[in-house]
Amino acid sequence: MRGLTNRQVVLNREKYGANIMPEPAKKSAWDFFVDVFRDKINVILLVMTALFAVMAGFGYGEFAEAIGIGSVLIIVATVNVITKMRSQKATLELRRQASKLSCNVLRNGKVINLDSSEIVVDDIVLIQAGETIPADGYIIAGQVSVNNSILNGESEEVHKSAIPRFVYNRKAAITAEDYTDKNQVFSGTTVHGGMGTMRVTRVGMDTENAKILKTLGSVKEVKTTLQIQLDKLAESISKIGGICAVAIAVLITVLHFISGEAHSLGDTIYIIVSALTLALTVFVAAVPEGLPFIIEIITSQNARKMTQANLLAKNPHKIPEAGNIQLLCTDKTGTITYGRMMPIANYTGDGTDIGFAYNQNGAIEEFTRAIIINGRAMLDADGKIVGGNSTERALFSALNLSAQKIAMIKREIKVIKKVPFDSAKKFSFTTVRFGKTIRTYIMAAPEIILDHTSHYINKDGKILPLHKSKLQSLMNKNNKNAMRSIAVAYYDRDFSNDVIPKKLVFVSLSILRDEVRSGVLNVVESLHKSGVQVMMITGDNLNTAHMIAKQSGIITSTSDIAISANDFDSLSNERARKMLSKIRVLARATPYTKLRVIELARENGLCIGMCGDGTNDAPALKAADIGFAMGDSTDVCKSASDIIILDNNFISIANSILIGRTFMHNIVSFLRFQLPINFMLVGLSILFPLFLGLEVLLPVHILIINIVMDSLNSLAFGGESPREEYMVEPVAGKKAPLITSATIKFVLYITTLGLFTFALTTTSLFQNLFSTYDSYTSALFALLVIMAMLNGFCVRAPKYNIFTGLKKNPMFVLVSAIVFIGTYICVTFGGSALHLTPLNLQQWAMVVLFALMIIPVNFVYRALFSCLK
Repeated sequence: MRGLTNRQVVLNREKYGANIMPEPAKKSAWDFFVDVFRDKINVILLVMTALFAVMAGFGYGEFAEAIGIGSVLIIVATVNVITKMRSQKATLELRRQASKLSCNVLRNGKVINLDSSEIVVDDIVLIQAGETIPADGYIIAGQVSVNNSILNGESEEVHKSAIPRFVYNRKAAITAEDYTDKNQVFSGTTVHGGMGTMRVTRVGMDTENAKILKTLGSVKEVKTTLQIQLDKLAESISKIGGICAVAIAVLITVLHFISGEAHSLGDTIYIIVSALTLALTVFVAAVPEGLPFIIEIITSQNARKMTQANLLAKNPHKIPEAGNIQLLCTDKTGTITYGRMMPIANYTGDGTDIGFAYNQNGAIEEFTRAIIINGRAMLDADGKIVGGNSTERALFSALNLSAQKIAMIKREIKVIKKVPFDSAKKFSFTTVRFGKTIRTYIMAAPEIILDHTSHYINKDGKILPLHKSKLQSLMNKNNKNAMRSIAVAYYDRDFSNDVIPKKLVFVSLSILRDEVRSGVLNVVESLHKSGVQVMMITGDNLNTAHMIAKQSGIITSTSDIAISANDFDSLSNERARKMLSKIRVLARATPYTKLRVIELARENGLCIGMCGDGTNDAPALKAADIGFAMGDSTDVCKSASDIIILDNNFISIANSILIGRTFMHNIVSFLRFQLPINFMLVGLSILFPLFLGLEVLLPVHILIINIVMDSLNSLAFGGESPREEYMVEPVAGKKAPLITSATIKFVLYITTLGLFTFALTTTSLFQNLFSTYDSYTSALFALLVIMAMLNGFCVRAPKYNIFTGLKKNPMFVLVSAIVFIGTYICVTFGGSALHLTPLNLQQWAMVVLFALMIIPVNFVYRALFSCLK
């Protein structure tokens, strides 16, 4: 098998197409525009606008009212279209990044690593456990077990192997029986065991997976904790807003009739329509029905932040869940440590270090065969080591053999059976024939090998009694220094997949080292301070795991528990739940152990983050509140995760927690900014008509304020950058309320302050500057907008400097400038369409002076609040 030539690749791509899967249907700008007017409230406002226009035609009211409200609705729709188009683009880009797969392909006689989109029909692809099948095809060598649940919903694994002299019929229709036949494999399914080679038969839109994707409708996502909390908040405020809207409608109608303005039926209809429009507009402003839209904006912003921090949010709605993590279960190799295994020594059965340099004699020859034949690492066309795990790649690199020498060794050996590493059994083996000899090479944890052997082969090829005590001493010494050990042995015949025979011949004990990443110690310390329990769950032995846990700060006291999976699995659920808060290390963990930890933590009411890199981690990743997959993890692992750590770095996981906490801080800050505005709009719409007989805020004013403060400021607050102090705050957990008592107090305080400020505008000090009703209401409109924006500066600042961190959030500065300039433009040039009139310099100065009052009063509130803590 030499694979396709470059010319054949081009021809086959032209003939059969590219291996590109269909993307979800994209909405056009017009679709998003129409969506705005599917909202019942916007439809009613649109009808009201038309009714105002009709009545103006009959001489009741002015066309300016209809033009004003209609213009604002158009602006609403335009802002919605722009934001939704950006969000859709970002979502599709995230989807493309998350769906990227790479695979090893044989071309021009060499193995090369390609993106799955570059595969064509008749390519020969090497597949192994943990990978996703990149296209439809059939097995031509090896054996694999495949999970076809993506096609038929059946989770039971199906075994696939080559059929001698198989002839593929392209014209034959694919049926359900083909999914479970002996040799056909399909795009999107996952390899759960074994290794094999497949020939590609269908790509892209012609694959079975693509046909299913094309028929899929939209599936409603399960709501996250944040979405549920926001729904409850909107429902509560809706009830208040509805009651207030009815009260406003009745109040305005009664006041108009009392004043004697209803001279005819037309006047009566106009009064009622005006009152209903104002009431409905207040309801729109009071009810945060736009919160899901705002959350979508902030989610999109944070997804981009995560990408910049080497994090790919496959499920962006899980970002805030990262901030709630109370138990973080993490792998060791490549996460806490660098993941670059360095071969240190290679001991034979008497403790002699024979190194890794190849020669055709004794233990080193057997070791070389085992690494080349039994492992999954290989050289690609560029001489780069690909495939296998970090240990296999490290040992393969230690051989330092040329591609020609490796190929020569492989030619001398015929592989009879190959069973890749199984995390549950902790060993892998390959049965081969060379000459008349049948031999099975085994790689496993040293304790497994030592338990099944009494002799070893030395560097000269002699079989001698094994020095178990010496090897055990070497293992203990290296384990205490956080070294990794792996043993190689052989057996001179075949054996079953499940049971290792007793009379193995020991080949060597390889020692590798992987150092703790710089910065991990500080990050773990900050997580501990914020109440996040870090638990290392690893396949390594207990001594090595314990040492790394101490070096990385996971274990800090004698009360911290490091336990093996065997001991943990033997505990009752009740006992294990009680111990869980003290456990820092779980060694030699199996998939069952990891899943049990997640289930027990959930029973304790904890929010759990799980990090993994292997197929065996997938169940736990799926079960956790938020699953992290390493960038070089298996495709199955990535598929089960919510966030992919592109740089395999524990610090990046901590960054995701920080971004999640920042997300929640930004949401709460936005609510502290927005809710007082909503309540002030309601209060002013009731109190001014009731006590002064004035309608100071018309529907068009309320709509403008609602748009500016909702849409633009969601961008401003969503752009707030992470702050290190968030990482030392006590973790909230997933049961924490979105609106705390502190937020309620703050909202009520700012609302009261705002209403008091507006009460001051009824005094002669303020009113004497305004000679007309229109100039007075224009000033009140400007006052509300500017005061709200200045409150935004106070809300976002953690202490007393309201300009803190503005350089890191240029969007806030931009939005503030737009709001201030936009307010001036609306007041100066809005005219009759917006019922606004220009203000002179003295009037503007008074408006700004009154608005600035919110800053020192905010400081007083903050000082009092900190004293009362």
